[in-house]
Amino acid sequence: MKKSVLLFCTLLSAVWIVLSSNASGAGREQGTDRTGSPVSAGFCGECHGTGNYDPTLEIAILDGTTPVTAYAPGKKYTVQVKITAASGTPGGYGYQATVLEAKAQAQAGVLGAAPSGQRVITLGGRQYAEHTRRATSNVFEMPWTAPAAGTGTVNVYAAGLAVNGDGSTGNDSPVKNSLSLIEATSTGLSSNKILAAQIKVYPNPALEFARVEIEGNLENDQLWVNLLDVQGRILQSKSLQQPNQRSQIELDVKTLPKGQYWVQVSNGKRTKTVSLLK
Repeated sequence: MKKSVLLFCTLLSAVWIVLSSNASGAGREQGTDRTGSPVSAGFCGECHGTGNYDPTLEIAILDGTTPVTAYAPGKKYTVQVKITAASGTPGGYGYQATVLEAKAQAQAGVLGAAPSGQRVITLGGRQYAEHTRRATSNVFEMPWTAPAAGTGTVNVYAAGLAVNGDGSTGNDSPVKNSLSLIEATSTGLSSNKILAAQIKVYPNPALEFARVEIEGNLENDQLWVNLLDVQGRILQSKSLQQPNQRSQIELDVKTLPKGQYWVQVSNGKRTKTVSLLK
């Protein structure tokens, strides 16, 4: 009897380590969305944490090698997720990503054949891209075919981990981000490039005010800062005349309902969008 109990506890411990470390992806191991999307069961940071890698996660939709902020219906692109550690040397990386319609949170477009070390799985009628094993590369790419015309704005949600590689959840550093992509109504929109600037929004989540910090060589361009809802409708719009290397602007969000929003910064030719939670 004691041997049976000991064996059960050993097996239970092994299963817990596999599930918590998600060495082969939370979708396959746990059968759940951990991207932090509106339909997710929770962010991977609820299990992983206390690490000191302080990573950032960047999402890009690539037309060849060019990042775009608008998609042409039915066109083939690449979803790129890049995890960068600000300190330390991680033992590996992992991720999970999905592309959803902003209106209905349904799957948007089709993820293609997965490269080595990655997979595409289906959960709740939605596709998810994720790692199959701990990766040494901090960049993940997956082919994606844009949805049909009339879909409207789509959102890419991704969560990532910079891990120490010991198989446990401690001392790992989770991170998440999202990207909004509008539907192109012309060829010009589909080739719109991302604004070459670093954009920070804080506090995030925000209660009353959100400060938008824009940093980069903007060549004294006039900038427009828009606050959008998840359907892509502009709720607030402000402009910056001849911005400096580092400029700031404040958005009033105290009257907005709780939820997800987008902060969009544009110089009229290039655009960059980051998420904001209320």
